Amino acid sequence: MIWLLTGVLFLVFCLFAMWLVLAWVSIHPPRAPLFLSPYDMDLPYEDVRFPSRDGLMLSGWWLPHPQPLGVVIVCHGYLVNRCEVIGVAGTLQRAGFSCLVFDFRALGKSPGNTCTIGASEVQDALGAVDFVAQYDLPIAIFGSSMGGAVAIMTGARDQRIGAVATDCAYATLARAADEWWIGGLGPILGNLCRPAKYVAAFLAKVPIYDISPLDEITKISPRPVLLLHGERDTIIPVAHVRALFEAAGEPRTQWVAPGSQHVQARADYPIEYYRELVGFLHQWIGHDVKNG
Repeated sequence: MIWLLTGVLFLVFCLFAMWLVLAWVSIHPPRAPLFLSPYDMDLPYEDVRFPSRDGLMLSGWWLPHPQPLGVVIVCHGYLVNRCEVIGVAGTLQRAGFSCLVFDFRALGKSPGNTCTIGASEVQDALGAVDFVAQYDLPIAIFGSSMGGAVAIMTGARDQRIGAVATDCAYATLARAADEWWIGGLGPILGNLCRPAKYVAAFLAKVPIYDISPLDEITKISPRPVLLLHGERDTIIPVAHVRALFEAAGEPRTQWVAPGSQHVQARADYPIEYYRELVGFLHQWIGHDVKNG
């Protein structure tokens, strides 16, 4: 009997140790280096710094257009940095928009020790809105993956944002965390790892079930929303975008790229992808400028 109890306690200890390690790494990911700059893409830019709403001095690039139709804040995803979305920003700049691309806290060159995968990052995006508001132009926000979730929550909380576009945004963080493990490790190991999200939430002091773009997206209407996604996304399955689209008010648009994995639609279908995104912004942001 004592051996059985010892074995059970050892198993529980091993599981908790695994959850603790996974949780720690999840909210303290290694910083990916900047591997690309606007200079490499022949884009005019300025290095900028601006404060988040809670006082962190974030690092980014300002890509000005000489006669801008508006400003687009471009938000990257989890585990990466602003380089992930510089191609999107470059396309939008060439289409007539000035763009702000920046690193979320604890990633890239921005300060901070903890990545909360969407919770505190809203404070970063709100700081970005404060920064671009100085240009007195219509403002849109675009986000990729985690950045898409942040874009929705930021758009819901700041009425200065005139349009919201996302690529592979999650509907709720709790559900996304479960599916990240299962999608990456398979059903057996993935389900064993699921409790790590509670440990991570405790360590990061984040109420994980409150991080819900699904609950906030309704507040964006009557401002427009564009939801892009990959049909075969195994990191954030397509059910997330379906749920977000159902919850969103009008005007709303959804485009799902056939066969595409997580944030790969822009590479798989660049013509269709940018037709949707640029057309959306021209309609809702550029239209405001042209018609005064």
